Amino acid sequence: MNTHTTKTVAPVLSFLVIAILFQAMGGLMGWITASGIDGWYQGLVKSPLNPPDYLFGVVWTALYFLLSLAFWLVWKRPESRTRKLLIAVFGTHMVLNWLWSPLFFTAHQLAAAFVLIVMLIVTAAWLCWKLWTYDKLASAIFIPYMAWLCFAGHLSFYIWQNN
Repeated sequence: MNTHTTKTVAPVLSFLVIAILFQAMGGLMGWITASGIDGWYQGLVKSPLNPPDYLFGVVWTALYFLLSLAFWLVWKRPESRTRKLLIAVFGTHMVLNWLWSPLFFTAHQLAAAFVLIVMLIVTAAWLCWKLWTYDKLASAIFIPYMAWLCFAGHLSFYIWQNN
């Protein structure tokens, strides 16, 4: 491989690794919580706005792809204090994101799951704001994600209050 090809392939490979990691973690959380979704969750009183169950997988797959792109856009930038902070907060945010499903579907901790989703909304908004001056595309990617988090927050709150 010549130097030009190596410089072109490396970013693509790094993005693919990050995208696969994000999707794999989302898939793992789905697998861990599947029995709670098929059992306990079906018997809950849900919001009239609750979408069909299959839609959640479609939306989260798309959102994890977008989030992996945003993370990669930050990760590939030159070393700096800002980059380190954004990666640390982003990584922490994603761990919290991946913990929400087991907390809700497996542990059945409705109040704690709602608190966690509020934390996710706040940290996503902070990341979107901080990213705006660092990488506008990475920041823009957070807009549909935050919209879905707010909607998921409504669904979580409704279930908590009505079950």
